[in-house]
Amino acid sequence: MMTSHLIKSDTRNCKRPRELEPQVADSPQLSSVGKSDSSFSESSGLFDKDESLEKDLNDMSKEINLMLSTYAKILSERAAVDASYIDEIDVLFKEANTIENFLIQKRELLRQRFTVIANTLHR
Repeated sequence: MMTSHLIKSDTRNCKRPRELEPQVADSPQLSSVGKSDSSFSESSGLFDKDESLEKDLNDMSKEINLMLSTYAKILSERAAVDASYIDEIDVLFKEANTIENFLIQKRELLRQRFTVIANTLHR
């Protein structure tokens, strides 16, 4: 009577039922069977956790790879835009160089004309 009273009080205070906890068996055969069952359930639980963890890791790996490929695509697009800007700037520098050379030629032509005008006035 007292043991049944103790078991009832344990089940009320405990979060899981008493029968799920390993109990000390009276015979050695039951004891070894209980141990192998519990070790099997523990190892299968670990196996489930490993599978779940592996699945989570694979999912995260896929997400990371997707983010990295998206990032690489964005960088590629930005590099293409930068290359087009560089091409535009290159064209602008060539035009500026052409204009500079034209202005240098104009300046020399004007110097020559002023020299001719100055020589004519000094005579």
